[in-house]
Amino acid sequence: MQILHLEAGTPFKMGKGQNWRVVHPDMGAKQLTLNHGVHAPGQEFTQHFHDNSEDMIVVLEGGSSVRQGDVYTPVSAREAIFVPVGEVHGTVNDTGKMARLISFQSPPDMALYRGERDHAPNQIPKPKHGHQSAVQVVDMARSGPVFGKSGDWRCVISPERGSKHISLEYIRLSSGEGFEHEQGAAEAIYVLVDGKAEVKARRQTWNLAAKDVMFLKPEESCSISPVIGGQLLTLLHCRAVGG
Repeated sequence: MQILHLEAGTPFKMGKGQNWRVVHPDMGAKQLTLNHGVHAPGQEFTQHFHDNSEDMIVVLEGGSSVRQGDVYTPVSAREAIFVPVGEVHGTVNDTGKMARLISFQSPPDMALYRGERDHAPNQIPKPKHGHQSAVQVVDMARSGPVFGKSGDWRCVISPERGSKHISLEYIRLSSGEGFEHEQGAAEAIYVLVDGKAEVKARRQTWNLAAKDVMFLKPEESCSISPVIGGQLLTLLHCRAVGG
């Protein structure tokens, strides 16, 4: 298991905002990536598409719009955007405040980090005329509940909801609640959104806070719970679908 931080990633260029890759193949990931972006008002993450990858974009702070050609769909904090393979998409901060976004991707698209998706203005791809977008915007706190688990779990995207490569869950835990992340067939990423967590694995204990990240390979496991006496713990759990 690797403990990471959103603001300690490797910078890459895409549009005019600040962007970092946090989980990526160069540090051992094979099925998932995690990117982090901070965009000032007016800054845009260039429109592009992925040949084989699905995107799951989450607005952590502020707001933006998903841009698909001339169509702008507003999104705000705690909303997520699911982008299927082949859908033209970008984000533009058309608000008056800073925006912080993260995005999960499966399988990884290394062309993004090589700058091949950062098109010049006259080369930006656009949806075909009359195209009906399959992009989904989801209010994570109001997405479908997952029963039988400790705390409040919400299924944001999964194969049952239209994805093929990626799943995302939104989790809120109160003091005294917790769970075990068990070994499986796929890589997993946890991002702490609010609160503080106690994480135990391999006879070690970590105290994590907002913007901290855990990357787990299929053979790895851990336990996660709120710090005793702390505030509500909110985190995201993303995993690759399949092995």
